[in-house]
Amino acid sequence: MDESTKTGPLANARRVRVPWFPTYREVRSLLAVWPGQPRTDITKLHSTIMGLTGEPGARVDWREPDEWIPERLSGDHLKLAHAIWTGSGKTANPRYTAGSWALVRHYELVEEDSDGKLQLTDRGHDFLKHRLGEAESFLDTQEGLVELLTIVADSGPAQVRDFEEPWTEFLQRAHSGFRAPASIRDTLRRRLNNLLDRGLIDRERAKYTVTDDGLRYLEHAAPEPGPRQMIQKLAKEQKAAVRESLRKHLLQMDPNDFEELVGRLLAEMNYEKVDVIGQSGDGGVDVVADIQLGVTSVREVVQAKRHKRTIQRKDLDALRGSLYRFNAVRGTIVATSRFAKGAVEAAFAQGAAPITLIDGDRLIDLLIEHGIGVRTRAIEVLTFDPEGLSPHED
Repeated sequence: MDESTKTGPLANARRVRVPWFPTYREVRSLLAVWPGQPRTDITKLHSTIMGLTGEPGARVDWREPDEWIPERLSGDHLKLAHAIWTGSGKTANPRYTAGSWALVRHYELVEEDSDGKLQLTDRGHDFLKHRLGEAESFLDTQEGLVELLTIVADSGPAQVRDFEEPWTEFLQRAHSGFRAPASIRDTLRRRLNNLLDRGLIDRERAKYTVTDDGLRYLEHAAPEPGPRQMIQKLAKEQKAAVRESLRKHLLQMDPNDFEELVGRLLAEMNYEKVDVIGQSGDGGVDVVADIQLGVTSVREVVQAKRHKRTIQRKDLDALRGSLYRFNAVRGTIVATSRFAKGAVEAAFAQGAAPITLIDGDRLIDLLIEHGIGVRTRAIEVLTFDPEGLSPHED
């Protein structure tokens, strides 16, 4: 057995020990079921379920506990598995609770009473009642989640592969029993999922970033805020300030200048034949452009709305009604404000020409993405590399 699966005393110096690391949401749901159950019943249930996976010709659809529990289990095993499944609100699949069991046993969230039944410890009670409390912070430190959150904060928007090298280095420093590349990637993936489930990190287009809640948590959970964490926090504050400056400037722009800005943005987004016609257009059309969709180039009409009022469905209907005048097949409304619910619902109505809606927040996103009205300045951060001081072998 790999040493990382053992449940020894907490004084052991090894960290990042729990395999199949769960979400804390799952652990809390199981801590509402396991106390009061004999420890041996839980371990026997795990052994029985694992035995089912090795039965010749057995094809169990583990995704459907409502089906496999009554079909494959009986007696006390059936009762306990059903209690886990229903008692957790059908969120904890009994087939995949080994990680949660390893965590609660190793970190002593439960203990056996004189009758051999499980009871919550003081740490278990604290974990169950207090999100981001003392017990949860202790688990995060011991299992590397504080370190991983720091890595994500330092890396900025990054994919999983960007975290593999610093995470592997941390596991080596922590004397973790996970050494095989596949095991290391699994520990990383599962702990990222834990942080994501708790809202401490965010994922968009396969890239992870630390959230404001994550940064606040690091302020008291990390041993000491490092320079890179401070830089990350300042960068977030600067980004928010720049976005607000952009928003205010857009609202104060001359309408004609705003239309020209929208035309420039479309050109940066690879639109072709961009023609800013402004107030001479029909049906409120301000810009006409072509966009390549696959092998076909289609005409699109764009309306630029620079004001604070919410854009209503009638504005969308007016633009859609003007498409035929420009031989256009689709349209876009670019606004500095927001869109009413009716406008959003009608944007891609079945059987109607599609109208893309770009509100103020999305417009600022696009301006930043294409470097319009903003400048990005890189800051070099030095890190110590002891391997670079080692003698090179010939």
